[in-house]
Amino acid sequence: MHIRDGILSPEVCLAAGLISLAAVGYSLRKLRVDLEDRAVPLTGMLAAVVFAGQMVNFPLIGLPVSGHLLGGVLAAVVLGPWAGCLAITLVLIVQAVLFNDGGLLSLGANILNMAVVGAWGGYAIYASVRKWLGNGTLAAIPAAVIASWLSVLAAAALFCLEFGCSAGSRGFSLRGIFTLMVLYHALIGIGEALITGSILGFVLARRPDLISSPTSTGIVSNGSRVVVAGLVTALAVAAFLAPFKSDFPDGLDKVAEVAGFESLKAEREGLLLNDYEIPLPTGVGWSTVATSLAGLLGTAVVFTMAFALGKAARWNSPSLATEGGHAT
Repeated sequence: MHIRDGILSPEVCLAAGLISLAAVGYSLRKLRVDLEDRAVPLTGMLAAVVFAGQMVNFPLIGLPVSGHLLGGVLAAVVLGPWAGCLAITLVLIVQAVLFNDGGLLSLGANILNMAVVGAWGGYAIYASVRKWLGNGTLAAIPAAVIASWLSVLAAAALFCLEFGCSAGSRGFSLRGIFTLMVLYHALIGIGEALITGSILGFVLARRPDLISSPTSTGIVSNGSRVVVAGLVTALAVAAFLAPFKSDFPDGLDKVAEVAGFESLKAEREGLLLNDYEIPLPTGVGWSTVATSLAGLLGTAVVFTMAFALGKAARWNSPSLATEGGHAT
C-alpha cells in the first residue's frame, strides 16, 4: 500500500500532504491534552509493533500477491485515534526515510491513506459498530474486525481517487485499476482483520482496561510489563519473521504491474538500508541476517521516536502546565 514517488502527480501529493499535515497537527494538539504520562511508553510500543508487523508480508491464497498489516485500527483502538494516527505516521516516516518503502514526495498521501484514514476513519467505524452492538467490552473485537477490513478498502479506494486526479493516469483504465485494488485489498483486509482481532482478543483477555472505549477521552491504563512484552514481541517479529516474508508483490505493486503504471515509479538510489537490509557481505544466509538487523534497527528507531514525541507532548501539555502552576 506504500505509494512510490512518480505514481501520483506533484499537485495531488501536495494536496494530500497539506491534508495530512493538518490532521497530524490536530492529532498532536489533542494528544497534548488527552495523553497520560503513563501511556507514553505504550504509544512507542504500539508503533514498534505496527512497524514490525508491516515488515511481514503474508501471501494471498491462490494469488501471486501479498499483503501486510496496516495497523491503523489496531493502534487507534488501544491508543485512541489521536495517538494512533501519530504512531502510524511515525512508522511511515521511518519506512520512507530509512528504508525507501514509499516515496518522500508521496509521504503525505501515504500518511493520509494509512494513518489518517486508518486511525481516524477506522476508529469512527469501530466506535459506531461497537455502539450498535451495545458498547460492551466484548463488542470491541467484532467492531475492530469490521473496522479493520473497511479501513483497508477505504485506503485502496482513496488511492484510486488520488491516482485518477493525477496527470499520469491518462491512458490507463481507471475502472480496471479500481476493480483490481478493491479485489486484492478486500482479501488483504481479511488478513488485517484477523491480525487485529487476534491481537485485541489477546489483550482483552489479559488487560481489558487497555482497550479504548468510544466514550473515553484517552488511554485508561498502562503497565511496564505490557510495554516490555509488546516491545520484545515486536523485536522478535522483526528479527525472526520478517526475513521469511512473502516475495510476492503487495496489492498496490501488483496492480501497478498488471495495469502498467509501474513504469511511472521514480526510485531513489544510494540508500544504505534500501529494501530493509543492512549492508553485509554477500553469501548464503547473509540476506536473512541483513533483514533481521534492519528490522531490529527500524523497530528501535520507531519506538524511540514515538516515546520521545509522547514525552514532548506531555511536557508541553496545558494540563501539565496548569499542574505546575498550581504547584508553585
